[in-house]
Amino acid sequence: MIKKQYNTINDFLDDVSFKNWVHQNNGTDVGFWDFWIANNPDKQELIHKAKDLVLGVSFDKKFVSKQKVAFEWDKLEAKIKAKKPAPKRKLKFLKQFSAAASILLLISTGFYFINSNSKVTHKTNYGEILNIKLQDGSDVTLNSNSSLSYYKNESRKVWLSGEAFFQVDKKVATNAKFWVLTDDLSVEVYGTSFNVNTKKKKTDVFLEEGNIWLKLKNGADKKMIPGNYISYSADKNEILEDKNIFNATIKTSWKNGSLLFENLSLEKAMEKIEESYGFSIVFEDDISKNTLITGAVPITNIDICIKAIEKSVDVTIVKKDNSLIISKK
Repeated sequence: MIKKQYNTINDFLDDVSFKNWVHQNNGTDVGFWDFWIANNPDKQELIHKAKDLVLGVSFDKKFVSKQKVAFEWDKLEAKIKAKKPAPKRKLKFLKQFSAAASILLLISTGFYFINSNSKVTHKTNYGEILNIKLQDGSDVTLNSNSSLSYYKNESRKVWLSGEAFFQVDKKVATNAKFWVLTDDLSVEVYGTSFNVNTKKKKTDVFLEEGNIWLKLKNGADKKMIPGNYISYSADKNEILEDKNIFNATIKTSWKNGSLLFENLSLEKAMEKIEESYGFSIVFEDDISKNTLITGAVPITNIDICIKAIEKSVDVTIVKKDNSLIISKK
């Protein structure tokens, strides 16, 4: 990161890395600016103003500049002087001017509303994990091949496709709810930590701590307590799994760059690799498919991941085109 001085709002607005920090688009830039802000408390006011401008929250004065207003006013004054309208005419003119000013204000505030309420979407590629800081203070870790969307002025309602781990900031003063919406259900919380996965045409929810409510697409409600894991399919209109998981890291270890398997068949384990990298999984024999695997494998690098699995369960994995071909040694 090139060092430079940041003394004015424009210094921030002209910096691409600062905009990446505002939109939480680049992990390196986010880390840099979090550190920089912590060590430059005297720049807090400038930073907040610049952030608001990037997000489009502040009124954009270029749409109704002082020069434009003065120019239009001079034109109107010239017309007034050119004619000597009767008092009633003046009153009519003032009404017209007021109407024009009102329209101008509505147009300007209309732009402000649309801009401040525009939708933000974060997406990840295969093998990529993204940490997102929402405006309400909540943290989201977005898994590979996933997307998270929300409106700028309402970041406590998000739409998820894929997988994400949420650490929701509780708003004690307002007791505001936080919503996660998927194709199968919606998750209603106030402040808690939980994992949501919408892959495989179903939605899996695991609650790490706190309490949450699930509102299923069929109209039913389910309350969850820590350790609960529920899998629901709207297509099948049924709860596929409802159980307790005592080792939370089995469902959440991916956010730290690894997958934890506990006496799981290699077939099921490779489904997680398929989700993370997009490879098709091909087993050449039933023995390797039903082999049990226990342990952790890294998911930030596919080649290292393959070697770890080969060593763990004594199989051979060959990458061919977009497939992983697995056979017993």
